[in-house]
Amino acid sequence: MNPQPSANWRGWFVRIVVLLLAGIGAARIVSTYSVFSQTTDEPAHLATGMEWLDRGTYTFEPLHPPLARVAIALGPYLSGLRLTGETHLWEQGNAILLAHNRYVHNLSLARLGVLPFFLFASFLVWYWGRTRYGDGPALVATLLFTTSPVVLAHAGLATTDMALTATFTAALMFFINWLERPSYLRSILLGLAVGLAILSKFSALVFLPACAIALLAWRWLLERGKKESPVATDSFRLSRGLAVAALAMLLLIWGGYRFSISSVTDASARPHPTIDRLFGTSGTLHNWVYSAAESPLIPAPAFFRGLAALRGKEAIGHKGYLLGQIRLNGWWYFFLVALAVKTPLPFLILIVAGIFYLGKSAWLERNWIAGAPVVAALALLLVSMPSHINIGLRHILPIYPLLALIGGVAACRLWNNAKPKHIGLAVVLILLAWQVTSSVRAHPDYLAYFNELAGQHPERILIDSDLDWGQDLLRLSPALQQRHVEEVSIAYAGSLDLDLARFGLPSFRILAPHEPTGGWIAISLLRLKTGGFGFPEDSFWWLEAYKPVCLVGRSIRLYYVPELPRKTTEQQVSKSQMPITPHKDSGDDARD
Repeated sequence: MNPQPSANWRGWFVRIVVLLLAGIGAARIVSTYSVFSQTTDEPAHLATGMEWLDRGTYTFEPLHPPLARVAIALGPYLSGLRLTGETHLWEQGNAILLAHNRYVHNLSLARLGVLPFFLFASFLVWYWGRTRYGDGPALVATLLFTTSPVVLAHAGLATTDMALTATFTAALMFFINWLERPSYLRSILLGLAVGLAILSKFSALVFLPACAIALLAWRWLLERGKKESPVATDSFRLSRGLAVAALAMLLLIWGGYRFSISSVTDASARPHPTIDRLFGTSGTLHNWVYSAAESPLIPAPAFFRGLAALRGKEAIGHKGYLLGQIRLNGWWYFFLVALAVKTPLPFLILIVAGIFYLGKSAWLERNWIAGAPVVAALALLLVSMPSHINIGLRHILPIYPLLALIGGVAACRLWNNAKPKHIGLAVVLILLAWQVTSSVRAHPDYLAYFNELAGQHPERILIDSDLDWGQDLLRLSPALQQRHVEEVSIAYAGSLDLDLARFGLPSFRILAPHEPTGGWIAISLLRLKTGGFGFPEDSFWWLEAYKPVCLVGRSIRLYYVPELPRKTTEQQVSKSQMPITPHKDSGDDARD
């Protein structure tokens, strides 16, 4: 009897379920567009992407490469929106989002540009799982990935993190395939995938080499006892393949910057002291060096400016918050804590089990590819730990496809290997049901999701883009209207500071640091706990003496403070004549 028809039926069933999981995840993501206002970084990404499309230049801000930004700006661009006359980066982005008084519509168009990256990443998780571990692990891995709140959160925002997650996963998968059996076609695919990852976010320049080195070491460790070393035997083929991959990567990156070229300096900056000091102030060699320095010979100059800006930012550090502490240069254990409290507990349990199962089987079978997700995930985590910029788990979002693969393998091994077998089946079903339930309960607040370890006050552990990224402004007006608030003081953490009057709020004033005041006060948790960017960390700590009335969404506390004397010079801001209609769900449940 031929078992092939049964196997084909199972394969098609798995494919259908995978499509349903990706589709449900996409629908959940899209449903959040009208709930949340822009997060802090979204207008900057939109403005720079719009510059690339509208003007054919990339000069606004090179701190991130253009791929994700262009995808973000494509929807608004096709709808007819263009750059305005604003000179500040965030003001330019806000002007595009607020154009024609269609804020939610314009923001949704921008966020739709990220959705294909989520679908692509979901496909890669399934495809990698299916080709290396089988249909069962691939299906569970896809479920874990598409129901992870942190994944759904950043797949629903017009930022760069989901684009890197998808392209990094593709590059890593193609690297493993190429290392297993190099060919010119695989070299080209590897180069293109790496190029796309680098064009998504500069983090790829750190993550990919770290994972590649770790995988090469892992391969050598498991295959060192063999009579023929694949590394030595294929060294010539590997070198030629790497050259082809490098050429494809460089051409793609240059194309991503519109094949732009620039010079080191220009004639208007003459004289050039460095050249004069090294080559003299006159003569043939001096003139030749001047000519070379002023000639357009440098490809993709914005790429190098972006790297320089990123190095400067890393050196300076960024105000971060962890476990009630505030630091400029971060903590080595930041991402460990963030993973522990932002990942659903059943997922964490499967990750731990999967590391054991994959590590053991890969070692015993001398199969380096089987353990590749574990090795790459550990390498990514380790290389991220020294970072001085600790402002969100999103910075290592590319680890989640790898963790999903590890968890998918663990679920199927538990199912098949536990004795008695029905115990393993029960454990797996409970864990997966727990995962889905946690994900559903988090809707739509995926960004602010914390697991049970965080307790009722996650703001004591993490804030910034893990909890308060300015996303709940649309919920504030309904919450104030429900309580008939006619006047409010606001300390909002977000990139809409100058446009608050456009959001249907009652008369309001901006709450100044270190100035206790009475009446209704709405304050973002980021401002409350850290003061916010550019403000002293204790700017609003005086509010901690009062009990909040409610929590608007998950990130804005609403207080009523007994009236205190006010300065008569404080100016009230009137209601806007063109308010934006926020989402009906104010999310104003109190947790204190």
